[in-house]
Amino acid sequence: METKPILQPQMTVEDVLQKWPGMYSVFMKKGMKCIGCFLQRFCTLQDVAETYRIPLQQLIGEMEKLYKGASHEKNIQTL
Repeated sequence: METKPILQPQMTVEDVLQKWPGMYSVFMKKGMKCIGCFLQRFCTLQDVAETYRIPLQQLIGEMEKLYKGASHEKNIQTL
């Protein structure tokens, strides 16, 4: 049985970072300027992927991988 992805293309950067602060590492690793940008409350993951010319599924996949790796830790919220 396939599970629904945790992250959705229409989630904003702000939503993602509020829910999982540790996700900042994916943005930083890819050289994205999203962290601290005043548009993070409006930009969706889809917008970010298009802006930085990164396949959306690759971006979400890396975030999902980080989330799943952290799910074995005590506090999943902080990754």
